[in-house]
Amino acid sequence: MNTFGSRFALLAFALGAASLAPAAFAQDSAPAGNSTQASAPQHAAPDPQKQAARLTKRLGLSDDQSSKITTILQNQQQQMSTVRGDSSLSQQDRRAKMRSIRQDSDTQINAVLTPAQQTQYTAMKQQMMQRMHNGGESGGSGNDGGH
Repeated sequence: MNTFGSRFALLAFALGAASLAPAAFAQDSAPAGNSTQASAPQHAAPDPQKQAARLTKRLGLSDDQSSKITTILQNQQQQMSTVRGDSSLSQQDRRAKMRSIRQDSDTQINAVLTPAQQTQYTAMKQQMMQRMHNGGESGGSGNDGGH
């Protein structure tokens, strides 16, 4: 059950990362072995500016879009940090709040994107989810250079 809980927590984190910076899976593929606990500070979200820069590169965002998305990601990071630090929440409540924050941010990001960028962003998130469902970190290097 602990392995299942750890995988679920990792999946929840991955979904958040996917909505923040889908390219992060290619860049940040450090092993996550034993440190998948919700309280482990080692799994802090990537820097919002770096996430926005990755999205700008992958989606071809304008300066205005990049600025708006950076603000959205900064707000999301702040909200997530607050939820992670709230020891009064059960693990289930914490996951639910984090999922809600990610969905709100994702909706805001999609509102900034063009229809073509939205399609590309959705595809990026689906790739991330597939990687997580197929065993997470099965070999992050070598699969990013072709595209």
